[in-house]
Amino acid sequence: MTEVNGKNDVIRYDQPDLPTMSAGPVGATESTVDEEVDAEADVAEAKRKSALSWPRLIISMAAGLAIGVAIILFVSPPVEQDIEQVVLATRAPVYLIIAVLATFVLLAADAWSLVVLVRVIRPEVVWWRVFGVTLEANLVGGATSFGGIEIPYQIVALRMLGLRLSEATSAVMVKGVMHTSVLVVAALMAFIPISGSPITPLQRWILLGVLGSLLVLWVVGTLWTRKPLGLSLLPEPIRRRVRSFVEALSVFRTAGWDVMLKMIGLVFIYWVGMFSLIPLILLALGYRGALLPIIVGQAVLQVLMPLSPLPGGAGVAEFGYLELIGPSTPGSIRVASLILWRILTWILPVALGGLAMGLRGIKQK
Repeated sequence: MTEVNGKNDVIRYDQPDLPTMSAGPVGATESTVDEEVDAEADVAEAKRKSALSWPRLIISMAAGLAIGVAIILFVSPPVEQDIEQVVLATRAPVYLIIAVLATFVLLAADAWSLVVLVRVIRPEVVWWRVFGVTLEANLVGGATSFGGIEIPYQIVALRMLGLRLSEATSAVMVKGVMHTSVLVVAALMAFIPISGSPITPLQRWILLGVLGSLLVLWVVGTLWTRKPLGLSLLPEPIRRRVRSFVEALSVFRTAGWDVMLKMIGLVFIYWVGMFSLIPLILLALGYRGALLPIIVGQAVLQVLMPLSPLPGGAGVAEFGYLELIGPSTPGSIRVASLILWRILTWILPVALGGLAMGLRGIKQK
């Protein structure tokens, strides 16, 4: 299904068999008939969008790394001692090993949450194929501007596994909304005085703007999918997509409490793992101070990182870490902890995504 073209360094998907659609009654809904008619067009479009250029990914990733290093050197020029601190952390590795294990756990929880959602609507889909889609998306999102095609990549890959466009979009969007909702709640802690958050008034206003925009989008999107006012004014292809998307969302709403509890548990595991990384790294470097300001600072940073136009949130991640988390840590371990955090949250997921993509290619030969 996937092959790597050595000449062009492009990853492509072969077109799979389209999912069989059972013959419905004479009064079958218009949306179902229309989607069946347009299925081949959807697959062709998905196939076109799924082409990834390895040289472009590598160049983009290298640019992000270069900007990150440049900001570290600009904000904290003498890095020799910081590199020594990183080496020292590897000599007393208990907390560092726990941090690495936490990274694997949170990535697994993230991937399995998509498996749970997909199998609600397509129980026959092989779980490890969906699991691999999420891991591969870490590579795509970590090596493209603004995480550019991470979400489209997952939708396209799920289409190749037999899901309709509306089903794939719904699964990815529901997963994203659940993750973002928890992050927003965590970031709001920055406005509680007892949290000891070091954010400045400007950062506070930026955070308010981002959180407010997310809240408006969430409320408007929820209300509009329940009652899509003005839908009749849109072109027929868009109306058809909206109808099918709403139908797919209704499947998740009626999936039952067991699915909801699984998703809540997996999202909880993901964010507990994510918010434990910096404290564990700091403990590995000898830090024994307060952890709440660190966690709150990280929540704010996670909200701001998508604003970076560079892969992996480069630039915003490094500068934000030094400004939001750095003031709460000793200067001697500030950059060292940043380097280790970026390795765990950016480099490692990208590497695992590349490994998953490579294994999928080998398995399908």
